[in-house]
Amino acid sequence: MNHGEGRMFRGIDDVDWASMGHAYTDSATDVPELLWGLASDDPERREIALDGMYGAVHHQGDVYDSTVACVPFLFELVANPSIADRGAVIGLLCSIAHVSDGDEDEWDEEEAEAFAEFDEDEHEEWLRHFFVARDLVRERAGDFLGLLGDPDPGVRAAVPGALARLHPDPVRVFGALRDRVPVETDPEAARSLVRALGTLAGRHPAELGGEAVRMLKDLVAGTSDPQLRMTALARLARSAPGELPPDTAEIALDVMRLAREADELGPPPAAPERPRTDTLISHVRELHAEHRRSLDLDDAADLLEELHTELRDRVDLRFPLLVGQLGSPGLRQRRHAVGMAGRLLTGWRAPDDEPVLALARLLADDDLRLQKAVLSELRYLAPVAHRVSEGVAAYVESWEGRPLETDTVFRDMALGMAFEVLALQGDGRIVPALTHVLEVVELPEKLSRWLEALGPEAAAPLGPVLHDRLARLDHRTPSAELDGLVEALGTLRHAGSVPLLTRILADAEHFRTTREVLEALSAYGPQAAEAAPLVRRLWEDDTLPDEHRIHVAHALWALTGEAEAVLPVVREGLRSRSWSPWYAALQLTESLGRSGAALAPTFREMIAEGHTPARAAVGLWQVTGETDETLPVLLTEWSATPAQRPAIAGCLAGTGPAAAPALPLIRTELASPRRHNNDDSTGNMRYDVPTDVALQQDCRRVLAGFGERIDAPVR
Repeated sequence: MNHGEGRMFRGIDDVDWASMGHAYTDSATDVPELLWGLASDDPERREIALDGMYGAVHHQGDVYDSTVACVPFLFELVANPSIADRGAVIGLLCSIAHVSDGDEDEWDEEEAEAFAEFDEDEHEEWLRHFFVARDLVRERAGDFLGLLGDPDPGVRAAVPGALARLHPDPVRVFGALRDRVPVETDPEAARSLVRALGTLAGRHPAELGGEAVRMLKDLVAGTSDPQLRMTALARLARSAPGELPPDTAEIALDVMRLAREADELGPPPAAPERPRTDTLISHVRELHAEHRRSLDLDDAADLLEELHTELRDRVDLRFPLLVGQLGSPGLRQRRHAVGMAGRLLTGWRAPDDEPVLALARLLADDDLRLQKAVLSELRYLAPVAHRVSEGVAAYVESWEGRPLETDTVFRDMALGMAFEVLALQGDGRIVPALTHVLEVVELPEKLSRWLEALGPEAAAPLGPVLHDRLARLDHRTPSAELDGLVEALGTLRHAGSVPLLTRILADAEHFRTTREVLEALSAYGPQAAEAAPLVRRLWEDDTLPDEHRIHVAHALWALTGEAEAVLPVVREGLRSRSWSPWYAALQLTESLGRSGAALAPTFREMIAEGHTPARAAVGLWQVTGETDETLPVLLTEWSATPAQRPAIAGCLAGTGPAAAPALPLIRTELASPRRHNNDDSTGNMRYDVPTDVALQQDCRRVLAGFGERIDAPVR
């Protein structure tokens, strides 16, 4: 039965739905049925209708004429207290008005016009509908004020965010939200109020910033609800990080303690079960619930995640909080802390070794799942985790005589992960065990990185093992194992393998294998001179595709020292818009050094055209040694393209006194708590620690050239 079908949606039949469209049809005659479905008593029908609204009438955020026509009827639904799931309808209205859960401003006309320039004719109508719908929702935003005390807690949880983002009078909204906080009884609605107060503070700092900060600080200091306290803390971190109390970490850890105590009393009451329907909404809800179950997440974990996200560069607070999380008496909380440790330690530079030591201490835990989670993170952190080598080595020894995990490949076993951590730390103690392990287990995916970290001298005993394994393979059939073994022998430059690699090159039937062998032989250099005639035949083969020639050129230069012959191919690769030949040409340029001086005009053209100017400037310095032209470009690109800082720093470290203008940038980089490649992405992100460590080392080399020394370890 529908709620008051005779009284609701007056005028709905007067709308010319047939003349309108949505994502799947030019006739929107099905839309009234969707609206009536949202008003239904049947929860299954309501969900199907909501799915239809998002799937067709507001498909992937698009706005159609039928979307515009729905807005008044959606507001009518929201205003009717006898209708269920009105919080979801409020969310739909916010989406139609293009407001997000974050604090970012929604589109304005100027941004939309810029978007329309891509195809003005195609987007003109879309933009008109977009702005009409947005303005309609904003004009009715005052209706939400009367819903702050609605009997439905779902409505009360949805309204504050809508008001903060849509209402034209932020001061009035702030007052209404402020007055509602002390009397709100539903936990989620209360947290929504606090989040909305923080949103207003961020959007209107001049009018509301001071008062909002005072209120958030009062909530942090005085509320008895621990989760509300955490929410206020996170909002304070976002809007006024300098106002955070010095005991922020202790407050968060106290919330963890209370959550553990609540767990001991039993699970919280189950939320009302939603209908299971054949809709995307239902499917996504089930996936989300399964994801949370698999990670054993709860509200306290969500709030800690939110707090960490908002604290951003306040590492003076985040790392003590992390150490406390890792030391929690609760297994579930320790598991959550391990994931946070990976995100934090790969994205930010720790002030000391205590966070990584606290992480490694969990290897002594009895829970194998937790041990493997720790080892997984230590693999990312190997270059900054040398202090934990003894603990990892002891962990490896603890497996002696114990049965290994079954139905698991070696690299995913706890023992295999521990091997990888030690290898990536360059710990030579693992080499004797590896000589046996590599004879029987599947080849580690990143074996060459292991060998690079160990160094050719420490890893030399592995050469014969890898050679024999390669010799047993079918060299005519490309495989990941074949590629990995060839690459590994090139990394080691195992002298006894040059004849074998030469035979594989001669027999190769696929260029994939040819390329791997050429790259390995290039690493050997003149030591692999016996392969030079075969490489030369490849070079002279007119049927070789142009995109493959750069790899042959590198091998020819490395084995024979003939620079002039390969320069035209390098020049062509540098001008390529495809990544593979371009990057291969850069690598060969670095190897050529001053022998590539004839490439200087190409690099100057690349700089002038704005074609990867940072790498072009580095290349120009490599082939000329001149700094007058390159240094201004390098300094500009340092700030413009942070991802290129490692390459730029490596160049600056070789320029000597000419690097003086870069010193302020170098000092700022080393003082930053954030790793250079941390773009503040959210989610389960891990950043490239080895590259950041190399950047810091080169920055220190630059400073050392000017008599400045930093004794603290790179972290």
